[in-house]
Amino acid sequence: MLKHLSHSFGEEPVLIDVNMHVERGQKVALIGPNGGGKSTLLRIAAGQVQPTEGVVEWAERARPGYYDQHQDEALDGERTVIEEVRAVADGTPDVDLRRVLGRFLFIGDDVFKPVSVLSGGERSRVALAKFLIQPTNVLLLDEPTNHLDRTTRRKLIEALQQYTGTILCASHDPGIVEGVATHVYEVADGSIRELLERRKD
Repeated sequence: MLKHLSHSFGEEPVLIDVNMHVERGQKVALIGPNGGGKSTLLRIAAGQVQPTEGVVEWAERARPGYYDQHQDEALDGERTVIEEVRAVADGTPDVDLRRVLGRFLFIGDDVFKPVSVLSGGERSRVALAKFLIQPTNVLLLDEPTNHLDRTTRRKLIEALQQYTGTILCASHDPGIVEGVATHVYEVADGSIRELLERRKD
């Protein structure tokens, strides 16, 4: 629940008395112009920014995880691919880690490659696998397909379609807005409004 959220940067208001209720299992896409407040709203929901006014209330069992466009920059080049994912996996067996990595095209001995030798696209896939393996049930995603190559983008969209938890995602990507989202909201001029509710069978 976002209740009466307002936020300003200096004298510039970005969000003005925003209210929103996201229920378990919904996959919400936030669209709107750049600078319209989408990223700020996500970062407030994730607890990374303290709103000027208003509160964020999470359900007791919600375990949110936040992903931004630069997540791959935080990878440890000294680790192998599987070591990097294992670091956040909370004891998940390696066979399960390898299954997730396989979805992002790390197959066989690929999981033992040092992160330092990976291409930009491969680093992005490690960052996404690492994010998805964490023990979360709510994904907060800020433009996750920006800067991704075509293959990585497709793999991420497939993973989001199969994800059984809740998603709140700022994105203009049709693959997410049309192929993943159950609800679409526009964030613009400091306010938020629901544009679409799509029933998923």
